[in-house]
Amino acid sequence: MQKLHNKVKNLTWISRKDYYMLINKELIQLDVEYKTKEEVIENVAKLFDNEAKLNDLSGYIQAVKDREAEVSTNMGDHIGIPHARTNTVKEPGLAFVRLKDPIKWDDNGEVQIVFQIAVPETGGDLHLKILSKLARKLIYEEFKQKLFNVQSEDEVLSLIQEATGGLV
Repeated sequence: MQKLHNKVKNLTWISRKDYYMLINKELIQLDVEYKTKEEVIENVAKLFDNEAKLNDLSGYIQAVKDREAEVSTNMGDHIGIPHARTNTVKEPGLAFVRLKDPIKWDDNGEVQIVFQIAVPETGGDLHLKILSKLARKLIYEEFKQKLFNVQSEDEVLSLIQEATGGLV
């Protein structure tokens, strides 16, 4: 987690426009029973597609899987942040998934919390800005525990607003 924080620590300025409608209750799932990383990625992509954030569902899924093949997005502490910046995305999106049980994410461990990010190719460094804001909060144990214990989509939205300085 510290590696990601160090990598993106200089990306601090994010406009309200960049975060407009990135996430809503339809992009949040609590205690779902996905069994594989691929199942998570594919189902979250369908959520993005249902919210009209994608131009090409299968293209976005492949872009996330290709990015994951380059370097795992397992951040440690049972948290994964799969993401892709691709022309298959029409409008930026952020989804939150808490799995009922942890799943094997890679050879380094399991994941139970997933923040999945979709950013258009023309989105510049928006995905890095989102990663930066999340990474800054995910270094705090108290914040992570809140994510593992949320009871509603509203609580998730509140925590993400806290993590992003209220810009969501």
